[in-house]
Amino acid sequence: MKLFRLWLLLVLFIPILSVAQRNVNAILDTVETPNGPAILYKNFTWEYMQDEPILMSQEEDSTGLFSNQWINSTIFAYRVNIDSIHDTLILLTSAERVFTMPIYGKLFRGFTYAHKGLDIKLNKGDSVRAAYDGVVRYAKYNRGGFGNLVIIRHYNGLETYYGHLSRIMVKVNEVVKSGEYIALGGSTGRSRGPHLHFEVRYKDIPLDPLRMIDYDSQKLISNTFPITKRVFFPNDYVENALIVKIRRGDTVGKLSRRYHTSVKEICAMNKIKQNSTLRVGRSIRVR
Repeated sequence: MKLFRLWLLLVLFIPILSVAQRNVNAILDTVETPNGPAILYKNFTWEYMQDEPILMSQEEDSTGLFSNQWINSTIFAYRVNIDSIHDTLILLTSAERVFTMPIYGKLFRGFTYAHKGLDIKLNKGDSVRAAYDGVVRYAKYNRGGFGNLVIIRHYNGLETYYGHLSRIMVKVNEVVKSGEYIALGGSTGRSRGPHLHFEVRYKDIPLDPLRMIDYDSQKLISNTFPITKRVFFPNDYVENALIVKIRRGDTVGKLSRRYHTSVKEICAMNKIKQNSTLRVGRSIRVR
């Protein structure tokens, strides 16, 4: 009878249940379900026993990738400069390891001088997935503007950032697979509306995600990516600059609309103010 009451309680509360932190003092009982044993907590939350996160152990880190500069308290762990990085070719995917677009939606802001990632529109509560297999290095609220932030270090040496989340569903040192749900989208931190801020970095140095991702197809352009000084900001940014001559009547606002960029971006690139006078015939960078 006790088992039946617990099972009934479990079924009734399924719509509002969430995975709880495993606290042995809060466990009410365990019950067998068609999907395996489940733990029932005193606050009526529950979880399957096999849902216990898999954590990376030092013994498993044979390459040292997850012990070198493995810092859970700060977003930037390496603190290196471009000149210290040697040219190499990294493997993005293989037969065992795949890529997953974290979420697909309207791409309303890309990688720019003042913005080191992609802003992808979503609805609050939409599921966000891990891009590659890896281990969670950072998972908490960040006061620097990211809001709720997850950083995953991957087996190819990259780290991916997932910002402005409404809820984090993983913990630090947890092993995750590509496509696994890691968070729910939101608008925490410095955000003007629900969206995912997605970054790709190599040893803290930002890379333009669209250099490796064909966004419309949600697939990688290639399964390898060259790590050279040319692909890192600001080198890549300078090589792709768009410079135009100022025409009569031009303002920073008109230029931003004409070239589908922002006033803030043009001002940052040219070190001018929004109300600066633009001299006809002079050159200005717009992208």
